[in-house]
Amino acid sequence: MSVAPQVAPDAPDASVAQVAAEVGDRVVAVSDVDAREAELRAGPLAARLPHPRAAEGRNLRRWLVQVLVTEALVEEEAAALGLVAAGDRPRSGPLTLPAALRTGGVLAAVTVSMPLARELRAVVTAGVRVPEEEVRAYYDRNLDRFTCPEARDVSRAGGASLGRVRRGELAGPLEAAVFSAAEGEVVGPVEGPGGPWTVRVDAVEPGGVRAYEAVREDIASELSSVAAERAFAGWMEHRYAEKVRLRPGFEHPADPRHADATHRH
Repeated sequence: MSVAPQVAPDAPDASVAQVAAEVGDRVVAVSDVDAREAELRAGPLAARLPHPRAAEGRNLRRWLVQVLVTEALVEEEAAALGLVAAGDRPRSGPLTLPAALRTGGVLAAVTVSMPLARELRAVVTAGVRVPEEEVRAYYDRNLDRFTCPEARDVSRAGGASLGRVRRGELAGPLEAAVFSAAEGEVVGPVEGPGGPWTVRVDAVEPGGVRAYEAVREDIASELSSVAAERAFAGWMEHRYAEKVRLRPGFEHPADPRHADATHRH
C-alpha cells in the first residue's frame, strides 16, 4: 500500500519491544514475524532469500510485517462486517503484474491467498459498476483486440488435415491460391515451401471485427473486475492509514526514515 502509516515512538517497556505493529486493538508480535520468516527460509525459495543480517534481509522482515498487518486488517474489517470466509468464493486466478500494480503487491497477494480477503472484497465492491459508455469506449479504442484474421481450414487433397491457417501465415502463390478459393475447392499444384502443394479448402472463416454486442459482456466483466480491484485497494488504504501503527525497526520498506530504505514508490 502507498499510504505511510504512523510509526509509533520508541518505548522502554520490554513488552512493547516484542511488538512489530498494531492493527486497531490487535498486535502483530515480533514472534509472528519470526515464524513467518522461518516458514519462508524452510521453503523451496530459501536459497534465493537475502542473508538475515543484510539490509535486504531486514527489509524482507519489513515486507513480512506488511503481509501480516494486511492479513490482520482484513480479519478486523471482516469481523466488523460480520463476514466469514465462504468456502466457495473462487480465487481470482494467478497473481499477475498488472493486478499487483493496480492494487499494491501485498494486498494483491493476500487477496489471492486468503479466502476471507476475497469475501471482504466482494462485499466492499458489490456496488461497483462500469457505465455503458465506458464499456463502449473501450471497445472503440481497442478494435484490434476484437478483430479476427481471415482463416482457412485446409487438408491435403484426399488426405490428412493440415489444420487452420490464417492470412499472413503462408507466403506467395500458395497463400494467394488458398485464400482465393471457395469452401470445398481444391487448388494446386501450387509452388510453396516443401511443395508443390495440392490442397483442399475445407472451411472458410472470413474474419473481421466482432460485433460490439458479441463481446460487450466480456468487456464489462473485465472492466468491472479492474474497477473493483481499485475500489478495494482504495478502501483498504484508508483503513490501513487509520488503524495500522508500525514499530521502529518494522517501518514500511519504502519509508525513508530507516537506514535500510532502498525501495521507493
